Amino acid sequence: MQIILLTILLVTPVQTWYGHYDRGLRLIQDGQPIAARSELEAAYALRSREQLQVATGSQEYIDYLPHLYLAIANQMAGDIESARKHLAKAEDSGVAAKSEVGRPLLVAYQLLLRGDASGKYSRPAYTVYSAKPPVISDAEFNQLRQDVMTKCNIPPDSKHAPWYARYELGLELERKGDYSRALGELIEAVALRPNPQQRARMYGMWLIDYYPYFHIARSHVRLENWQCAKNALDISQKVSEIPPAAPEFAEFLALQQETAKKLAEK
Repeated sequence: MQIILLTILLVTPVQTWYGHYDRGLRLIQDGQPIAARSELEAAYALRSREQLQVATGSQEYIDYLPHLYLAIANQMAGDIESARKHLAKAEDSGVAAKSEVGRPLLVAYQLLLRGDASGKYSRPAYTVYSAKPPVISDAEFNQLRQDVMTKCNIPPDSKHAPWYARYELGLELERKGDYSRALGELIEAVALRPNPQQRARMYGMWLIDYYPYFHIARSHVRLENWQCAKNALDISQKVSEIPPAAPEFAEFLALQQETAKKLAEK
């Protein structure tokens, strides 16, 4: 028995902090926050120090930000209190704020978990506005929602939609000119996933550029909610949402100029 046990120990690889950490990040991307939290906690138990550019292999380096990703995993799992505690620890360490990858995530989750950075609102300022009447009929909206849910492989009558279904519905409503309804869906998408990303995985192998703050700003501009548009544009710029090479970048700059002009006229 001892010989068999020794053999098992010799052939079973020792779990490293990086192995747990890497799996945790992948599980977050796959939308499995509870499993991700377990892996991240295991990584943190083995290595508690946050650090930039940690060597994990030959010429392989990562920014090690366990508290930030534990905040994300807990938020996704619905444990907001724990998410805020880990967010505070991520802020205290100061490492995430210096990370090219971590900084936009930190800003996004600060907004999600604490609301508007000015302290004036308990939620992001772009969510505080007077709603305008919708453009399309309720019947047309319900059919559009059903089509999007089916496309996302979600039961059409489901009351709870994941972030990517909300985002896709918001984009479809934008295309139809119903910016009032589009705002509602886009804001819900951000509440579920505040961090933008190029080629974000939506469903299966379906990837999309996830630029929610840009689209929120665009809808506010169309509705002439100028202060809300500025707030969304400021966040978009702060988290480096739109890469300069992206097709949307020129429109982003145009929205900034139009919004600044309209606010200066007031």
